[in-house]
Amino acid sequence: MRPLPCTCAALLLLACGDSGSRDTVTTTSAASAASITVTAPGDTTDTAAPTSSADVTDSATDSNSGANTSADPTAGPKFDVGKDTGGVDPDTGEPVAGCQKIDFLFVVDNSGSMEDEQQSLATSFDGFITSIQNTVKAEDYHIMVIDTDAGSSFLQECLVLCTLLPNCQGYPCNMLPTPEGCDATLGAGLLQNPKGEACGIVGDDRYMVDGQPNLSKAFECVAKVGTNGDGSERPMEAMIAAVSTLNVPAACNEGFLRNDALLVVTFITDEEDDVESKGSPPGWQAGLVAAKKGAESSIVVLGLIGDNDQPNPTCAEGEAEASPRLRTFAESFTYGSWAPICSLDYAPFFDAAVSVIDTACKEFEPPG
Repeated sequence: MRPLPCTCAALLLLACGDSGSRDTVTTTSAASAASITVTAPGDTTDTAAPTSSADVTDSATDSNSGANTSADPTAGPKFDVGKDTGGVDPDTGEPVAGCQKIDFLFVVDNSGSMEDEQQSLATSFDGFITSIQNTVKAEDYHIMVIDTDAGSSFLQECLVLCTLLPNCQGYPCNMLPTPEGCDATLGAGLLQNPKGEACGIVGDDRYMVDGQPNLSKAFECVAKVGTNGDGSERPMEAMIAAVSTLNVPAACNEGFLRNDALLVVTFITDEEDDVESKGSPPGWQAGLVAAKKGAESSIVVLGLIGDNDQPNPTCAEGEAEASPRLRTFAESFTYGSWAPICSLDYAPFFDAAVSVIDTACKEFEPPG
């Protein structure tokens, strides 16, 4: 992993306490594109796969999901995606072929070595979503960002600084704000940056929807999830929770995942998920497919992970950990691909992913 510039030994111990050496991966996809190695889809059958998402995810849910509405609706470009047809031709009342809606879930590692990667993701997002809007037929999007632990980067940092100082980020050390409810739940959509400042996501939900003001700025705010998270990252457990137990009525992410929408999951982590998350790659795959009512072809999976266990790796020794389990998970999907997290620019990967998403959208079969 990259060294984290900490100001004291105590801060280094906590905030930089990410685990050991790294290795990594390559990319697989259902469509041929630059920077993506094309392979046949993996066998998604798992005789030991869980029968419900409860086998692979936290059971914690919470209905306390107040959203921030402080953004200025007149400022900057908006996420204008046009009229929502709901998958039905408004003139004929007949189902429209292909997907009309896409739900984007970003799972971002918030451990101590992820600062550069989070910046690369934020930088790549504007071009990615613009290309999606210009290429893909869908006109109705949900966008949600989650991190890989259920803690608070702000509180983690302050717990260290308060051993040296009486105040942290303007708060007395004996009166630090403590996350609760959805803000302390693994897999809940983020509304704030690591300092607890609102990112301007409008409405009453923990995800961005049509008309979101300053979309790129809001996304950057939540996608920079900080580097003080738990070094034992749980990206797969967070992902499953986000679309299952937390997506039910009155739960944190209620309404994010829709039956009649294509689901695009992007996970970015420089660590393998080997013992942290419950379950295994076949179980994670089964859990995600179960959340989509068995429609595996309605899911696109994009992974940014280490690749230094592969020929001609991008990641140098110590930059990322080999992630064969995460690679296996991504490759188990018809529309699954991955790329090296150590790439200086994620734009080529996301550019290639647009064609995969477009193909999946065209082949999408509306339920019912």
